[in-house]
Parts: sequence; structure tokens; C-alpha cells
Amino acid sequence: MNLKQLFVINITILIILFFIPSCSSTKVSPETEKEEIEIIEETNIIEQEEISEDFPQEENEEIDEEDFDDVEYVEEIDLEEEEYLRSTNNLNQEEHITKQQFNDDKTAILKIIDELSKVMNGKDYKKWLTYIEPDSINYYSNPVNLRNAQKKLPNKAIALRNIEDYFNYVFIPSRKRSRVDEIRYISATNIKAVQVKEDYSTVVYYYFKKINGKWYVHLPPV
Repeated sequence: MNLKQLFVINITILIILFFIPSCSSTKVSPETEKEEIEIIEETNIIEQEEISEDFPQEENEEIDEEDFDDVEYVEEIDLEEEEYLRSTNNLNQEEHITKQQFNDDKTAILKIIDELSKVMNGKDYKKWLTYIEPDSINYYSNPVNLRNAQKKLPNKAIALRNIEDYFNYVFIPSRKRSRVDEIRYISATNIKAVQVKEDYSTVVYYYFKKINGKWYVHLPPV
């Protein structure tokens, strides 16, 4: 081997020795690669949680509840409108009852019915008379009309001798289990207080007549 060949061999060895450490330093071990992947995945989870904090589920639920409340409010308004229309449906074209007047009349009548319930429980005849219109008192103070009313009683042993008997044996029993839901205008000054059944049919428990701005119970004639 001459000097030139020896020089080439030495140069080649030096080059190989120089590149081997460089290559080994850039190689990533499987363990290191796994750790890097886990770090990346954890970072993604944290970012997702931060996004969730920006749009929390509780806030979404509050918005949904507000929307639901709005729907309930609209439904409540619709029901009130329907009741108002039912109550005023039989009025003629010349008579008009505003919603405010309807609400005032219904409130006043329901209050009277509640007071009458206490009067009936106490069988307070004299107090009862203060709620009855004068024409009805006169009508059922007539013995002829009392006898006609007596004929319609299921218990034929009961005798109606005066209007107090009418109060005890006719008025109270016929309203003992009554429940008034709505009112119906017969005219602007005459109202029926009714119970509304599931099929929307009604049971009339009271008639009212307005005299000098005040509602009184009207007792239907027989």
C-alpha cells in the first residue's frame, strides 16, 4: 500500500466517525415519542375544557327556561282571551264589555260567592237576604210561588212555608258542592256563574243582577 492509498483510507474513516454521533443524536426513542404524544393529547383536552367554559351548559339551560316561560306567558294570555270571548259571546251587538270590566265583574262575583259559602255554612238567613235582589225576595215570599217550588223538591215531605224555608231546603242543598269557574253574560247587567266541565258544558249555580252598580243574587222563578 502506497502513501496515497493510506491517506484516502484515513480520510474515509474520519468522515465516518464524524457523521455517526450526529445521526444518533437526532434519533427519537419510542419512550420519548410516546411522551410527546401524551403531552399533545393533554393539551387538546385542556383547550376543549376552556371552550366549554366559554359556553357553559348552565347558561344554555337558563336561556331555554326563559324561552319556556315566554311560551307559558303566551299560553296564559290565550286562555284568558278565550275565557273572555266565551263569557261575552251571547251579548248583542249594542252591548260591549271590555276586558277590564269583565275582570272586575268576575272578581266581584267570585268574592260574593265565597262570602255566600260562609253564610250557607252558618245558615245565616238574615245575612243571606242582604245578597238577594229585592224582586226575588218578593217573589219567594209569595205562598203560591213557594208551593210551586215545593212541588219540584225530590223530598215531598218538605214544606216551604216562607222564604227562610226556601233558603234552608232549596238554596243551600242545590249549591252545597258547587264550584264556580267562570261567568257568562246574559246581558251587561245579568250574569250566570257556572262550573265548566271537561267537555266544556256548563252547570249554572248562580244568577246575578246588577242594581245601582252592585251585583245581587237573582233567584230564578218557577
